[in-house]
Amino acid sequence: MAIERIVDAVDEFLAEQVHARFPAPGTGVATPPLGRVEFLRERAALGRAREDLRSATAGILFLRNKLEAEQTERRVRMARTCHALLRATREDDDETALPLLSYRNVLRERIRRSEEELAGLRTQAADGKDALTRLGRAASHLERARSEGRRSRARRRQSRG
Repeated sequence: MAIERIVDAVDEFLAEQVHARFPAPGTGVATPPLGRVEFLRERAALGRAREDLRSATAGILFLRNKLEAEQTERRVRMARTCHALLRATREDDDETALPLLSYRNVLRERIRRSEEELAGLRTQAADGKDALTRLGRAASHLERARSEGRRSRARRRQSRG
């Protein structure tokens, strides 16, 4: 679905643009200093990716919530149908019981299919949230790289002057 493509694109973006250029702190690899223009460009790209991902994740959460509400409604209808079916069988009312039995089977199938869809949406929502978290970490890492660049330039100026 759409969220999977967006999550993959974000992961690829992070791998190419952020992680490759700015290694994680504590790895012993020096972070290259960022110029102001480069920093602003990187931050804008991360912001756009974050907004796209946030929008897609919000859409998936909306669908998930809507499907959960529909599922609750179906379960209520199923309970009412089962109760009516039980009453009809106790009273030996075959004319009422047969249509209720068919309706119960239809509801059971719809509930099963909805559960499968809901499981997929839950997984996609979790993937989207995880990708947003990774993107947030990348943004903080970029900010840290920028501040390290500022400190190193300040140290160079002090050593010259």
